[in-house]
Amino acid sequence: MPKTQLAHAVTIGHLQQLVATIREARGIDAALILNSDVPLANFPLGDGATIASVRNDGECVEESLYLKTVNNRAPLMLAAADVAKVDPDLCEYRLPVAAPLYPGEAAPGLGFAHLFDGLGLSLASHNFWLAQSIELDLATFDSVGELVTTQVVARNADRPATIVSHSAALRALLAPAIADGAELWERRAELLPNLAFIPRTRAQLQGILAGDPMLEQAWVKLRGIDQAIEAWKIVQGAHPMFPFNVRPESKSRRGLAEFQDADGNPRIFSDHCDLAPTEARIHFVVEVNPERRALIGHVGRKLGIG
Repeated sequence: MPKTQLAHAVTIGHLQQLVATIREARGIDAALILNSDVPLANFPLGDGATIASVRNDGECVEESLYLKTVNNRAPLMLAAADVAKVDPDLCEYRLPVAAPLYPGEAAPGLGFAHLFDGLGLSLASHNFWLAQSIELDLATFDSVGELVTTQVVARNADRPATIVSHSAALRALLAPAIADGAELWERRAELLPNLAFIPRTRAQLQGILAGDPMLEQAWVKLRGIDQAIEAWKIVQGAHPMFPFNVRPESKSRRGLAEFQDADGNPRIFSDHCDLAPTEARIHFVVEVNPERRALIGHVGRKLGIG
């Protein structure tokens, strides 16, 4: 991020391009989570300017509102809970001493992009930040406790076009090799740990055959719900923020969304999302007890149409 005061027009341009880049990335992963050192409202856009200050000046209101729909974790170490088998405290990422900008300085944001095998986002304030990948020095301990430094590369993007360049690799990381709905059902605890399914959904998922376009849609939406619940657990918000449109069933149709849970209790699964471009829906209930999770009640055709 720039550490000097920028012209107002430049600051506005940085914010607009940042949001456009996030939008493009969200097209690849609707459930993406932005990890940052500070909450997005306080994210600096140069010396003396933040996203909040730009919004308060009446500029980029739409962009600021959009960022409120994106799950954000701050500070960066909150993301450590998601890292399996790696202790971020034992990993130190720095820019190389030969880097043209901030040589030898700590680079925790890009470091986490490497640690998660994810993506770092940069402002186009210097040619250095335009690179699609950025080299880092990673200091860790080897098996005998000796400090070793290795050179690694983190994905980086400063604009939507760069996201497009990374899209194939990112999609490959996000999409598990699921053959059909039966496999998705069998692996639900592994792939969707924040979701529970009532008994009727078993047949619905197992009925999705290989090659059915609904398989990908069901996976994308179920994963989006799962990731929204995961972020909700971490940020402790009042309610989860879903990466797509979730709406309640109308009063006249709520009865159609009543199903028995695993204990035989009738529940109304009002909240739902579309499995576009089909007429299928996913209906669910967000629960706090016994834990924060989503209970899935229906995965199939729009209720009431046969």
